[in-house]
Amino acid sequence: MKNKGIKGINTAGLIGYIISVLLSIAVIATMVITGIGTAGAIAIADKEIKVNMSTAIDISSTGDFLGTLNKFMKVGEVENLEDIITEDGKTVKVDDSDLSEVSAYKTENGFLVNAKTNEKVFTIKNIIVNLVATFIFLLTVEIAVHFLASLMKALRKCETPFCESVIKSMSRFAVSLIPAVFMNMVCGGMWSSLFSGSGFAMTVNLGSVLLVAVIFLLIAVFKYGALLQQESDETL
Repeated sequence: MKNKGIKGINTAGLIGYIISVLLSIAVIATMVITGIGTAGAIAIADKEIKVNMSTAIDISSTGDFLGTLNKFMKVGEVENLEDIITEDGKTVKVDDSDLSEVSAYKTENGFLVNAKTNEKVFTIKNIIVNLVATFIFLLTVEIAVHFLASLMKALRKCETPFCESVIKSMSRFAVSLIPAVFMNMVCGGMWSSLFSGSGFAMTVNLGSVLLVAVIFLLIAVFKYGALLQQESDETL
């Protein structure tokens, strides 16, 4: 008869298996949407998307707010920020990588700032490349979820968490996470580069790297536990 500890592990495995199946369905659905989006983008591969954005910021302040702000920022060729804040508003051209012009209006309690961004041009071909990379990332996630489901299935049926099937499933899951984490960082860098207009820069996600490292550490612990259990059984 199973003790409560093993029953708890089996129950956790069952719940984890159900969750992993739902995750798999969600990932596959996202892959389908990404695939459709990629196909649509390929159909208009020779086109461009031009984007201009504007925003308004309502600032209320007390004290010499502008005097303090002047020490930390500069708008175009304007030395004093108060020079662009008028009753009717005054547009100032800005030589900036993101902003094209800024205007400000006096309000009862402060001032209202309107900013307009430079026109950003996105080529459909670059978007297609990013969508393909995203599809590959989702594929690696689906593979990882598949091995997670196998691990949960092994836990659902195990007599001990140190059995060979659990350790093998955990090892496969840990290995499957490596390409998923790598592609996540690649895709993040690609999309960031596309929207910012800068060169590609891959950011290392330390949280994901540590997660993989912890799982490999757990595998080593489980293997050691299995060895101790084997020695104990042989002694008995």
